[in-house]
Amino acid sequence: MKIFRRVLKWIGCLLLLALAGGIVFICIYGSAPAKRPDLVTPLPEGVPAPPRGYPSEITAFAAGYFFYDIIPIEDGPPVPGVVMKEDIQYGTGDGIPLHLDLYAAESQQGHAPGVLLFFGGGWRDGRKDQLRVYAQYFAQHGYVAAAVQYRLREDGLWPKSIHDAKCAVRWMRAHADEYGVDPECIGVMGNSAGAYLALMTGYTAGVPEFEGDGGWPEQSSVVQAVVDIYGPTDFTEPGRRDHSLVVGYMNGTYDEDPARFEKASPIRYVTETTPPTCVIHGTVDMLVPVTQSDRLVEKLKVHGVSYDYSRIDGWPHAMDAVVAVNNHTKALIVDFFDRHLKHAASESAEG
Repeated sequence: MKIFRRVLKWIGCLLLLALAGGIVFICIYGSAPAKRPDLVTPLPEGVPAPPRGYPSEITAFAAGYFFYDIIPIEDGPPVPGVVMKEDIQYGTGDGIPLHLDLYAAESQQGHAPGVLLFFGGGWRDGRKDQLRVYAQYFAQHGYVAAAVQYRLREDGLWPKSIHDAKCAVRWMRAHADEYGVDPECIGVMGNSAGAYLALMTGYTAGVPEFEGDGGWPEQSSVVQAVVDIYGPTDFTEPGRRDHSLVVGYMNGTYDEDPARFEKASPIRYVTETTPPTCVIHGTVDMLVPVTQSDRLVEKLKVHGVSYDYSRIDGWPHAMDAVVAVNNHTKALIVDFFDRHLKHAASESAEG
């Protein structure tokens, strides 16, 4: 009996510790950010709402892993009806060949809007087929989509990866007739570090130092629409500027050169002429806090820039790896591109 009581006592202690740990966990990770109904835009008709969220990034990841389907990264063939051309060289970076994969509908006739996609991975890791699920979806909905491999790690330190992104835009414009792209209707999108590249590509039109010399200098790198999925927008914000990924990408610290970190922040380039922007971010993102997107959208609003903002309650960084969330993001992005790229294309044709 003594052994039994001792076992019960230990079980009781463990339960109390678990309860205390749970309370501490909720206090640290479970505090929800403030609602921002003043910034969030209504969902367009036909775009599915994202699934219910969770109180923290850890619980959301656990739920995503156990209760939801996860999108695999595969090297398999594209979906039926989509033609994929792999490893097309679009330029060079310091002598390194740069490649992209191109996706288009088999049934495409004439010219269609173009979209360039930039993957995430902290500017250190990743590959162009990570966003294949988006590229195929865009091709199915009437776009020519290019998934871009840009330089990583030491080869791609700031601002070299931005040079690569802009080179890809220029390449698409230079080869518009060859691949059936409307050169006046090009959009960019990315998630995480790739979203940062999309923002910098879209927001720094006419800034020579971000163009690079990767190729096609006679072409413009201007784009007509930008999609940002949980991308960092301000490298000067305390707590972000000292993050190891940011310091590594910038190859130095904020204290060493604050002006350089300011120059690297997409938010500083927002003006009345900034392209329409779709922003998608989860509220329990611990890697890139949702406040980064809040501040960007606030500035877009002040300057009268057209935007969509899906601020998804209870979902973390990399949330679009979950099929149910991805269905929301894909549909929202296509609706956004339809309004700002296809509509512009039809207006141009009528003119």
